[in-house]
Amino acid sequence: MWPGKHVSVVDPAERLMPAFAPEMREELRRQLDALGVELRLGTALAREPSAAPGRARAFTVPTVASGELAADIWFRCHGVSVGGGHLGAELAAARTPQGLVRVTDMLNVDARGGGGQGRVHRHVYALGDLAALAESKMAAHAVRHAAVVAANILAQVRGEEPASVYRPSPTPSILLPLGPHGGVGQMPSPDGPSVLTAETVSRYKGADLGTGRFVELFGTD
Repeated sequence: MWPGKHVSVVDPAERLMPAFAPEMREELRRQLDALGVELRLGTALAREPSAAPGRARAFTVPTVASGELAADIWFRCHGVSVGGGHLGAELAAARTPQGLVRVTDMLNVDARGGGGQGRVHRHVYALGDLAALAESKMAAHAVRHAAVVAANILAQVRGEEPASVYRPSPTPSILLPLGPHGGVGQMPSPDGPSVLTAETVSRYKGADLGTGRFVELFGTD
């Protein structure tokens, strides 16, 4: 939409996406360089900009290790804040110190404390960012959570014993579009992480950011 706009990425990490395969990270760096995206790795903003995030207003802000940064708009791309404060006392007992909700492998809310108090709520589930699972907070994971929860609820409605279990993948996966035609990705495979081409990422997500499947799912247009 704005091909002449300069983009800077500021990250205190020394490497881009260190949890992913080196081949994927190298391809990401190559595509960002081709797009003219400036990477300021190993640094951070010395303070929050005077402009609100996501609001167009010119500002200049110092960085910790590399001078100043001037921009027209900025976006905060880190941190997760989960909204579990509305839970009643019985369910709130399942919250971790970070505000997440402990769950069983069937994604039932697990309010059992260290002293053996509380219980597993067999008819209450937690999924998505709220669930305390050993994986990153990603929409793709939430979709898999939803499939498990839906299967278990349907079993209960039918009078059957729920049996669908969620297992976090040991290999992180991602589809990261860079515009409608570029991007990088990684998926698990029997031989280890499989790096996806830009064409594959574009076909599955880049053209519409993955909204097409939900349009079909919900029957909207």
